[in-house]
Amino acid sequence: MNQAISSKCCVMTTPLDSTNPARFFVWESLESGRVLVRDRSVSEDAARALAPELEDAFRRHDQLAVSCAKRVKGECVSAHGVFVFHPKGFVRNGRGAPKDAERFDCEVDAVDCGVAIVEGEVFDAVRGEDLLDPAVGFGALGLLAITLEARARKLGRVVACAAAVLEESASCEADFEREGFRSAIAASHCAAHLEFNAEACDLEAVAARRALSSLRWNAAIWGAPVGFEKYDDRGAYHWKLYDTHDAYHRRADTLMSFLMANLSASVDAALPMIDIGAGDALFAGLAARHGHRVIAIEPEPHAIAVALAALAAAELSERVSVIEGRAEQIPLENASCKAALLLDVIEHLRNPMRALKEIRRVLAPGGALIVATPSWKFASRADPIYHLDEYREEELARQLSAAGFSVHTTARIRGVYDDVVILAHA
Repeated sequence: MNQAISSKCCVMTTPLDSTNPARFFVWESLESGRVLVRDRSVSEDAARALAPELEDAFRRHDQLAVSCAKRVKGECVSAHGVFVFHPKGFVRNGRGAPKDAERFDCEVDAVDCGVAIVEGEVFDAVRGEDLLDPAVGFGALGLLAITLEARARKLGRVVACAAAVLEESASCEADFEREGFRSAIAASHCAAHLEFNAEACDLEAVAARRALSSLRWNAAIWGAPVGFEKYDDRGAYHWKLYDTHDAYHRRADTLMSFLMANLSASVDAALPMIDIGAGDALFAGLAARHGHRVIAIEPEPHAIAVALAALAAAELSERVSVIEGRAEQIPLENASCKAALLLDVIEHLRNPMRALKEIRRVLAPGGALIVATPSWKFASRADPIYHLDEYREEELARQLSAAGFSVHTTARIRGVYDDVVILAHA
């Protein structure tokens, strides 16, 4: 069967070689009228061997525009297309999952690389040849542009086929990063053509564009976070943990020491720090004990009452002020703060890009930001009720960079906790 399909292919472009280094994708017309697309890391034989399974998906799925292969890395973790409209920005859907974690076909937002078959009429409608042509500038974003354009125009679904498995080359991800979003030309074409920055998804901005509504297929991402009621039941529980649990005490002191060691000498020391999503204001209080003036910002009125009482009991009320506000809309002037704490908060935010941009706005140039959040694990969350998203280190660093921060240091807290910690500067 593979040989029959191979012999009936009509090559529309020449395969990538040393004489054609700019081309990232190669595409071929199949006898069915569909188009087989592969990125340059995939051999012609490997792509055609997957073609029967990918073609079969069109028989099994209604209204299918694109079928793509499941991709497996050397350590046997898989990816199924991508999430593009996601609070963490551009995310490879399923990256980190065991290779056999998905036994069934999976609908995805889009496909970034690997091998895919595009319905012929869809390929023509979205101008597939132009989008894959390196002269247009999309480079490694070409297939991503095709699949997102197909979804935006409501031309059909995009499905990853569990039966079609592709072993990724070692350089595949690096090539995509370098020639995709890391390419200024390709990124600008993506923003101009698709009208959003895939590495910095501001969900409110995307939601306001009716033309993009068909791309918002993942209901969980577009839902609302659960109301945070822990302070109603537990009071100042972070202060209690700090006093009674050695591991938590050491973690909190480590985070504060990390921040204090990385404050910029070029920033006015008289400016206050801010503690975003301060809760009962434990971290604001610890920063105050280091001699700093701190503004604790918290959206929950009951948490504010708890924080005020805890700060008074610790005799820190004069150094810490507590105000009502949200990370996405901080009630402070531009460049008015020397440092920001975002500790155990970003995983609760529905739209973290909006929050990071706000923090960037209120920090003075060179101001420090410390972020700590539970490390992402496949099929589990540190808190399945209150956490909307947990991060891998590269995701958090990429999101900080997209928000305008310069990542200074990354670290991990291990043991009882498993946290990603990043120190960045405005």
